[in-house]
Amino acid sequence: MTRNLPGRIFLLVLLFAAVQRVTAQFKVIGYMPSWAGDVNTVQYNKLTHINYAFILPTATGGLQGLDNPGKLQALVSRAHANNVKVMISVGGWNDGNDSGFEQFAANATYRTNFVNNMINLVNQYNLDGVDIDWEYPDAGASANNYLALMTQLSTEMHNRGKLLTAAVVGVNGGSILNGVFNVVDFLNLMAYDANNGDHSNFSYAQQSMNYWRGRGLPKEKCVLGVPFYGRPSWETYAQLVNRGANPYADVFNGVYYNGITTIKNKTNLAFDQGNGVMIWELSGDFNAGNPNSLLSAIHEVVLQRGGTNPPPPGSILIQAENYNSMAGVQIEATTDAGGGSNVGWIDAADWMAFYNITFPVTGTYKVEYRVASLNGGGRVSCDLNAGTIQLGQVDIPSTGGWQNWTTVSHNVTINAGTYNFGVYAQAGGWNLNWVRITPVTTAARAEVANNQNGNSTQTGKGFTIYPNPVKQQLNISGESLSGGIINIFDINGKQVLSGRAASNRINVSSLAPGVYTLVFSKNGNKITRQFIK
Repeated sequence: MTRNLPGRIFLLVLLFAAVQRVTAQFKVIGYMPSWAGDVNTVQYNKLTHINYAFILPTATGGLQGLDNPGKLQALVSRAHANNVKVMISVGGWNDGNDSGFEQFAANATYRTNFVNNMINLVNQYNLDGVDIDWEYPDAGASANNYLALMTQLSTEMHNRGKLLTAAVVGVNGGSILNGVFNVVDFLNLMAYDANNGDHSNFSYAQQSMNYWRGRGLPKEKCVLGVPFYGRPSWETYAQLVNRGANPYADVFNGVYYNGITTIKNKTNLAFDQGNGVMIWELSGDFNAGNPNSLLSAIHEVVLQRGGTNPPPPGSILIQAENYNSMAGVQIEATTDAGGGSNVGWIDAADWMAFYNITFPVTGTYKVEYRVASLNGGGRVSCDLNAGTIQLGQVDIPSTGGWQNWTTVSHNVTINAGTYNFGVYAQAGGWNLNWVRITPVTTAARAEVANNQNGNSTQTGKGFTIYPNPVKQQLNISGESLSGGIINIFDINGKQVLSGRAASNRINVSSLAPGVYTLVFSKNGNKITRQFIK
């Protein structure tokens, strides 16, 4: 998380959200099996989607029992608190037994039964969609039945504002008819398990993307799958590194895997030829803070390529180290996403205060705390104006380390106004990186955005800035600048450059290295773009 953003600076947060709304979001999708992984250690801030695996169909379109439903419930709660979507994945390898799919998909009544059961499951667990992992339909009638199933399921999911995706074989997937491309939101290409020797090298990833794109799969629906495990031992990446494997290599004692270098290269490939990466599976990685984390390597590329996730609309982000006053705490460097600093050495009764935090509307707000704790047992509360207004508290779990980060949250009700916002340790033993405050209701979010922005924000699809990152000259293309004004803001929301848009070139050589937001204003409308110097 980027440091040095005072809580009272709202403009930059809004601009970041506007930047991302005009760009198709690059997806980072992690599978979480029911039998592996801990929902408390997931690096949610580096993901856009999580697929919970698996639930199996019956021959008549029913569903077998869901494994570990409590885990799914906890996953949905934590993921949604971090603006990450959760989908249910149906099928999987299942020892090559796809008889349930084959039988129910061949019968219109059973297909409808399956679709209705999926609707009920999605509603029951507040899921964001369905991922079909039928491995694999056969050519001929089976392929046609697959298309019929996906078409019917697509209609019902999309009518409810839900997603439909599918996992498909890396290459030679002729039984997935091209009609499927039109009904899914995206396809996850399983560009791994080619064989023990190759398994999932860069060449196979390139081959997989060439195959599906060559068949007509749109770039925005093409998601490249990467493995967090090795073959033929089937050990996880973390197990291999702990056993002595080089985290930057791809083979260790005859076991083939993907190290950091290859994972970064594949993520760049996915940016160039697709719109996302998919991971099988999350528990194979190291936790946050470990320098060998593959998900962190993916996230580094995402940040470099400008595909960061937008914060929730209207959010106020407060960096913990930017307190105006405190008692008992200390600042240290953090290895959480974005680097910078966090506040540590928090004991019971320690506190931090952040002055002049404005809540534009009366209503419900979600307060999120980015925390780490070796042993757990902590508890954090928040208040207004030196404790005269108590807002509530939430427990802090063990994350397994002082730099293993997770996010906890609770909802509070606040009257519109400007306050000094306080964070108080009811029980100690935890670190704090940031606090994020977000209006909960749609109406409140819209009013916050209107209050902060004033004018409408346009998509400006043809408005492009390059190069990005930039050293000296920033170029603008695709928009008539005549009559407009360009303002550039730094990471603190401070305006650092301003002027009439007289040229399609801007000299930014005087700017210090960092993240900036360009705002082009014309005729009461605004277009925003983010760039790195």
